[in-house]
Amino acid sequence: MKNNARQPNSSNLSVRAQDSSLPAFLTRVSLSLLALPLGGVVLGSLADRQLQGEISWAIAMALLGLTAGLINLWMWMKRPAPGADVSSTRP
Repeated sequence: MKNNARQPNSSNLSVRAQDSSLPAFLTRVSLSLLALPLGGVVLGSLADRQLQGEISWAIAMALLGLTAGLINLWMWMKRPAPGADVSSTRP
């Protein structure tokens, strides 16, 4: 007989994603990987209009937004699941 209960493993980053509901997971991913870079493009386009220079602020801000989104997802995946025993994961 198979045991279908999942054992949380602190080294497996996908456990956090597997334990969350699909809409919550997709919302987090879409906000982090779409909204932040698009917001960076909008702000960068406004900066491009105001500051005439050699730097493309739209690209720079899009990369900054993408980096912030990836860091946000990484921090969310590294956070222990609610109700998890955090004392066993600390060195």
